[in-house]
Amino acid sequence: MRSTDRGGWLLGLLMAALAAAPGSAAAQTIQMEPVKPAPVAADAEAGRRLYERYCTQCHGDSGKGDGPAAELVYPRPRDFTTAIFKVRSTPSGGLPTDHDLFRVISEGLPGTSMPAWKRYIPERDRWQLVHYVKTFDALGLFKEEPPKEQVVIGPPPKADAALIARGRELYESKKCAQCHGPSGRGDGPSASGMKDEWGHPIRPVNFTKGWRFRGGDHVEDIYRTFTTGFNGTPMPSFVAAIPDARDRWALAAYVRSLSRPLRTGQVLRARRLAGDIPADPSAKAWADADFVDFPLAGQIILDPRWFTPAHDVITARALYNDRELAILLEWDDGTHGTGRDGKPPDQAAIQFPAARRPGEEKPYFVLGDAGHPVDYWRWNAAQGLARFLVAGARSVSPRDAGGLAAHGVYRDGQYRVIFRRARIGGEEEPGFEPGRFTPIAFHLWDGDQGEEGLKVAISAWYYLLLDLPTPPSVYLWPLGFGLLALGGEIWLLRRFRGKAPSGRRS
Repeated sequence: MRSTDRGGWLLGLLMAALAAAPGSAAAQTIQMEPVKPAPVAADAEAGRRLYERYCTQCHGDSGKGDGPAAELVYPRPRDFTTAIFKVRSTPSGGLPTDHDLFRVISEGLPGTSMPAWKRYIPERDRWQLVHYVKTFDALGLFKEEPPKEQVVIGPPPKADAALIARGRELYESKKCAQCHGPSGRGDGPSASGMKDEWGHPIRPVNFTKGWRFRGGDHVEDIYRTFTTGFNGTPMPSFVAAIPDARDRWALAAYVRSLSRPLRTGQVLRARRLAGDIPADPSAKAWADADFVDFPLAGQIILDPRWFTPAHDVITARALYNDRELAILLEWDDGTHGTGRDGKPPDQAAIQFPAARRPGEEKPYFVLGDAGHPVDYWRWNAAQGLARFLVAGARSVSPRDAGGLAAHGVYRDGQYRVIFRRARIGGEEEPGFEPGRFTPIAFHLWDGDQGEEGLKVAISAWYYLLLDLPTPPSVYLWPLGFGLLALGGEIWLLRRFRGKAPSGRRS
């Protein structure tokens, strides 16, 4: 183990020892309860058949995490032989309970290739997988020292402003930003070069992406992680460092406040501005613009295929005025890759059909094809903008940028790149018309992870739509109806007053 890794493990072991020490303050803050037994008895033959059918392709025949698909996924599949498991309800260094294993098998692990098997495997069979996975334990710990107690999580306190503010204080004072970054995007100074217990590269969690939290994104899940730690990783239990349970709840509430839900969609709507489109990506006009998170996947169609992309999503916003269209791309990246140290630079690209005639068939989604080329806008963190006409991966022709420009900034673990182009085009460069759906796709590279060329995260085709200007009649008709109604009321009041009955004569 390297010295940089050894320090993290020693810290974790020290915290675990302090938490378990009899009579220690840390031990007194953890409420424990007996572990519930599995509701289904083990059937070794049934477990073996289920494991061979559903699990060996990743975890291997012997449970060592060395199945034929192991090299194609990130993070790598769990090695069951070491009995080291991350997501648990037991104290740091402990084994998972049967219910812990059942929960992971059933719910899956977000941000990994481990699916939620409850969609495909009946409950009784999932319990057989729990029993069978434990048989791979080479040390015999599940037989000799099965967990007898687990941490009581309990209901969380109300996540009000005071609790979140306390959590922020702890985040700063306990140096969480050293790994996870000041904004929680996994870009801290200690983030690079981390490895897990098996020597595989590992990066701190990006707290802004709640949908990728391995143990779940509810505040109870986050509190459990801070209390139990993640075995096999540099993430220790915080019981010794933060002995007060309410403080751990506060830290969990603050981390939860950093995350946001995924907002996907099929259409990127460009809002119309009356004035200039700001060049500053942090300007209010951009903040007010609707955004869409577009899912990305590894390019696995053409050689070299890329099964382990660093990015899973890119966020886009769009604005336009009478003169130009601008598209803002945002994505999180723990490293600012400008091509140093022999690694390729970070890059992002937008792809449009080169000939955007209504009703025409879309090009092939991976870089177009001979009959349907694409207009390819690529921004590079080292070299800036380049534009190409692409008719397939083997037909890439540099193209004059024309009225196209791009500007990018990297701040707090996030890239923000604005592409802008004249909205009205010519014969060889069709424009962007309000009310028309234009196909659009995205490509993204993380140079620090060795991504370049066809080793890229790609999206499917989506659509860009410039919102139609609001016609004045939208405002005039309600005003007209309002004035007409007011006039009618005044006329009726005067008419009724004029017909008021006179008093009787005696």
